[in-house]
Amino acid sequence: MKTRSMRWTSMTRRTAVGAIIAASLSLSAPQMATAGSVTVPAPGKSAIIDQIKDQGVLRAGIAIAPPWLLQDPKTGEHLGPIVEVGNRIASLLGVELELVPSGWAVIIAGLQAKQFELAIAPLFATPKRKKVVDFVNWTKAGTCYAVLQTNNKINSLEDLNKPSVTIGTWTGTGTEHGIKEKYTKAKIHSIVQSVGGAHRFEDVIAKRIDVAPLDDAQAFVAVKQFPALKILPGGPDHCVNNSDIPFPIGMGFNKKQPEFAKFLQAVVDDMKPEIQAALVKYSAVEYMLAE
Repeated sequence: MKTRSMRWTSMTRRTAVGAIIAASLSLSAPQMATAGSVTVPAPGKSAIIDQIKDQGVLRAGIAIAPPWLLQDPKTGEHLGPIVEVGNRIASLLGVELELVPSGWAVIIAGLQAKQFELAIAPLFATPKRKKVVDFVNWTKAGTCYAVLQTNNKINSLEDLNKPSVTIGTWTGTGTEHGIKEKYTKAKIHSIVQSVGGAHRFEDVIAKRIDVAPLDDAQAFVAVKQFPALKILPGGPDHCVNNSDIPFPIGMGFNKKQPEFAKFLQAVVDDMKPEIQAALVKYSAVEYMLAE
């Protein structure tokens, strides 16, 4: 099911009308459109941008991953730094942003099948994914691990790589890719994550698995919400600054689109202060624990 996350504001409409008027007055070859330090490729320069403009919608594949992308449980509205980036991209192109809910196991396939033009999930830019799609990265993160406080057999990262340890993962995630490559001796219990996002802390508490991986930004919230858990490596404070298997986080798109890539990179570069401010904002407990 597709959800519309943004409608043109009156300012956006005025901007679009102004652009049309300016274009109609120009008798020369099409010029590059600019907004601040971001240049939008002229017609004919990027087939994908021309397509997005023609259809009037930028379709963006998403999956929930706080604090980068969240959903208000009361309103259904999607929030987070990458939503702000997506809105800026759509605004610059003069189109609506349409968020297309997907799952980690199928989002790359959905991109390749052209169900959407851009995956803003957010995605760990893993080597496996980079073989099939391109990325423009906008932040980075790593992995922490939740284990029962009473589980004395797992106290360090080295303890994870044992046949007696079961690590619960979400099928197709970048975290799962990294864990499978690093902890080859551990048992991997992989299941498909729901579209709305979830965690596996209850599975640890119920002893169905020994370890639940989590994005480092969630470490403090995990122990606040589930006091029976401990965080590796070294507790929340240590892990947030020394997370395991770090990866850049990026927007994914199909290969051989150099002008689209340059445009997306320019947007990210232009929005760096706003992205950082949004990361701080949406990492707050009231957003991470919204119910």
